Amino acid sequence: MAAMSTRSMFGDQSLSKRQSAPQYGFGSSTREHQARVYTSPEHAKLSAPRVSPGPAVYSLRNAVGTQVDGRKNSAPQWAFGTADRFMGEKRSSSNPGPGAYDAKSGIGPQATSQRTSQPIFGFGSSTREIVSKVFLSEGHNKDKYGVASPGPAVYQQAASIGKQQLSKQRDQPAWVFGSSQRFQYDHVKRAAGSPGPGAYTLQQAVGPQVASTKSSSSSYGFGTSNRAHMAKVYMSPEHEKSYAGLYSPGPCTYTLNPATGKQQLSQMATSSSWGFGTAARWSGQGKQSPNKLNTPGPGSYCI
Repeated sequence: MAAMSTRSMFGDQSLSKRQSAPQYGFGSSTREHQARVYTSPEHAKLSAPRVSPGPAVYSLRNAVGTQVDGRKNSAPQWAFGTADRFMGEKRSSSNPGPGAYDAKSGIGPQATSQRTSQPIFGFGSSTREIVSKVFLSEGHNKDKYGVASPGPAVYQQAASIGKQQLSKQRDQPAWVFGSSQRFQYDHVKRAAGSPGPGAYTLQQAVGPQVASTKSSSSSYGFGTSNRAHMAKVYMSPEHEKSYAGLYSPGPCTYTLNPATGKQQLSQMATSSSWGFGTAARWSGQGKQSPNKLNTPGPGSYCI
């Protein structure tokens, strides 16, 4: 099979029926000539000339000091002097310094009459007890009630039980524990020798009573019989329904006859039954020719 060459659709076309499309590529010239292209006066102002000198070429005149240009005023100049400090007057080294002067205080009495003496304030040395004696109003005095009064422990409260010292209060009866002996009487002594409550033997109140004056109460106990006889107690027809089938034989006791094949009961129709034969497979073909017995099966054919 011959290989086919496919013409490109870009560039010059060999067939005259097809129009040659333009071709584009990356240029190899530099961008220096771009600054020389004139577009408009506004663009020319934005494009700085490449042959102009830079800022460092120009020498700027000093704006401080003497100005060369007559249109500019020369500004005054100052400098640190180089002359000796005490060349005009020779001062004595014994003159007092700033710390030698005694500056008067600006607070308190002023020695100079031209200055007004300011008031002086300080912390008082008196205690605060005098504050309680200052009268402000009746409402403030109510808060001080009982400040100088004696406390509750100072007063001695008289007993309200027993003999009262004040005639306005009635004497209340008072009781005390007796100091006499407990068993000073004969009947008390006899009672002391009598047996206590735990010495007596109490007879049982349940069951047969020994005393004839007391009736013997009936006694109950747990029965020893079983619950099998409860099923024989007749209560109502509704209760008997709950015992239905209690003594009946279970489902496995009955023998169900088969519903297929010959039926024993005359009320049931005997259904037809089928089974697998027990005869030989080729028993009916014993008289046929041997060629028919050797006939190939369906899988022997090649379709």
